[in-house]
Amino acid sequence: MTRTTNIAISPDERDMMLAALRLYQQVYDQTGGDLPNDILDIATDSDAHEAIDLEAIDALCERINV
Repeated sequence: MTRTTNIAISPDERDMMLAALRLYQQVYDQTGGDLPNDILDIATDSDAHEAIDLEAIDALCERINV
């Protein structure tokens, strides 16, 4: 079961989240997935789950960009 979280964010915060997600995708592409460990720890909640793939990040950006 997927847990969801509802939070209120400002337009500035939304824009920063979108920029961070797009930067993650860009770095992933440029490094072949060799990302810094501290970033992977955030993306996986310290290996509690797999990081979402680039396609899922695209879908997430579409949902956030309202």
